[in-house]
Amino acid sequence: MAVSEDPRHGGADFGAAMTKRERYFKQVLKMLFGYGIVSWFNRIQAVDHDKIPTTGPVIIAPSHRSNVDTPFLGAVLKREQRFMAKESIFKSPFWTKFIVALGGFPVKRGALDRETLNNARDILARGEMLVVYPEGARQEGPRIKPVFEGAVWIAARAGVPIIPAGIGGTDAVMPIGVKIPRPQKVVIVFGDPFYVGDPNSGKRVKRSELDAAAAELRERLQDVFDRAQILAGTPNRAWSEDEPGINDRNEPWVQD
Repeated sequence: MAVSEDPRHGGADFGAAMTKRERYFKQVLKMLFGYGIVSWFNRIQAVDHDKIPTTGPVIIAPSHRSNVDTPFLGAVLKREQRFMAKESIFKSPFWTKFIVALGGFPVKRGALDRETLNNARDILARGEMLVVYPEGARQEGPRIKPVFEGAVWIAARAGVPIIPAGIGGTDAVMPIGVKIPRPQKVVIVFGDPFYVGDPNSGKRVKRSELDAAAAELRERLQDVFDRAQILAGTPNRAWSEDEPGINDRNEPWVQD
């Protein structure tokens, strides 16, 4: 664990365990959001939540179509979770403290830097839940975009399972470019957990295994996303196989 030297972060240690005060603050917000705001926006439904282990480290890998994905996901998850958030929102000591209290820590767009990797490692080493959006930024459309390798790389290094989570309906609640949320049912479907390689082998995961795991994650995430959209009443339109494939995106995840 290391304290951030960025003056905007106010000396935050993003890899440290949440304090009792931060946990209490997060629970209060979850109650207000989960039982107040969510009930006004119709209802939220979680499908196959029992696929998430009740203890131990795990990575949740959701689809990402709206700014409200994280709060809706947090409203249904029964365990405390930590999540990566774009670096630009950690713009002052006040906002940094607020986001950290919600469980967030910064990640650079398009790359997973060494500090972020260390924070993720520390979080999982304590047996916590980590939320990583494999598509990176918010996306539009029915197809899961080519995924970054961050989630599978972290899972391989930590030897923890990944659980895909399809979030349906949030692209109607608050799509990209819309500032005011709209009433809409939201459904989150959790998929089966899977490992990258053999977590008990002690061997370093090969590049071919990471590529295969990224492709598998994209396929699994597409499945639960399609199911969630149908259950939310906002079914995905048909998409073409001629769209860019998973290997058409060659962006580095680790920067030394």
